[in-house]
Amino acid sequence: MLSFLTNRIFRNRGTDINPTKKILLTLFILFLFRFGNTIPLMGIDQDALKKSFLAFENKNSIIQILNMYSGGGGITLLSPFSLGIIPFINASILIDLLTALIPFLEKLQSEEGEIGRKKLNFYKKIITLIFACFQAALVIFYLKPYFYDDSIINYFLIGLELVTGSFLIVWLSNIIDLKGIGNGTSLIIFTNIVVTLISKNFLNPSYFENSSAIGILILIFFMGLICISQTARINIEVVSARQLAYLENIEKRNLREKNTGSFELKDTGLSIRLNQAGIFPIIIASNLLPFLSYILKLLIIQNSFLTTFFYYILIIGFNYFYTVIFWDPEKISEQLRKASVSIVNITPGKETITYLENVVRSTSLLGGFFLCIILFIYESLKQFINAPLLNQINISSLIILVGVAYEIQKSLRSLYKNVL
Repeated sequence: MLSFLTNRIFRNRGTDINPTKKILLTLFILFLFRFGNTIPLMGIDQDALKKSFLAFENKNSIIQILNMYSGGGGITLLSPFSLGIIPFINASILIDLLTALIPFLEKLQSEEGEIGRKKLNFYKKIITLIFACFQAALVIFYLKPYFYDDSIINYFLIGLELVTGSFLIVWLSNIIDLKGIGNGTSLIIFTNIVVTLISKNFLNPSYFENSSAIGILILIFFMGLICISQTARINIEVVSARQLAYLENIEKRNLREKNTGSFELKDTGLSIRLNQAGIFPIIIASNLLPFLSYILKLLIIQNSFLTTFFYYILIIGFNYFYTVIFWDPEKISEQLRKASVSIVNITPGKETITYLENVVRSTSLLGGFFLCIILFIYESLKQFINAPLLNQINISSLIILVGVAYEIQKSLRSLYKNVL
């Protein structure tokens, strides 16, 4: 039904849809997604669950992760969409990592074009089903006391409802990717976090009235730091064979004229983001941390410092691993060679590969450390500054919000730039 409506409204033009229609379609899909979150999950005592949630919101790690990424916390705490986009994110990351490690999957991605990408998407959906079933079983096991009926059939129907809801979200995000403004997965996470903040009365003017000016300034300052972490780049100077010959002529002429003037190359360089993985390290670490915290509690290890330390290690580790896996120095070196371009003062071949490997490792570690420094300073300031505004905002959610907002504005500028 939804596919029929979108095709009728937008005439199924795919990439020919103008930017305004893409934006409207994206908003329509997000509205349907949020509407689905208001449908209560069958056979569960929502009132009792909500009371439990309000009592243990800051202590119950499993409910925290469900609330953060499913957008719960409103009138309906648990809905068919409660698993959110998490199963698909985990499946996508797993397939992407396996693609970099398994030659067969890498061949599908790089050599078989659209057919190969469709096969990879099919594999992602299979793994999404596995993750969704596992997470649905975990939710059912953990929330058994809140079910009206404890029969196996009821558990099966609830699990089926959760898994189906997860796949519906994947389908909606794919529509945003194909016919909307793109970044469907990130937009769904963005929407859920915004709704969660609204459900906590974050937009209530009292938060701003009771917050000191320094609290608001600190929040703006950290938003600026997050923007820097998402946009900072390192530029590696490169030179083509023709430019190299020109530089040699300039150098010879300068020697003859005894002139030490410098020559600057413009618009020539290999740009590397300091944080290649973007918001994914935060998303992955946020997914895993509540479960890690729950495991530590089962082992009777209740240490907030240890949990925070593991969280930082996860962020740095995933940022490093993600960047090293997907930014292949050998491929970049080969592309430079085919384009008759070389890095300044670096010999093409093995020396270029080694140099790029060192740069990628260094930037990935720096990007991860920078994210952790932002997290550490923010949480430390919250202990010394009594500002309701700061205490209401989770810095990890803020990083995701700013990161996705940055990607959204890039997408919108690209859409309207093409039209203009």
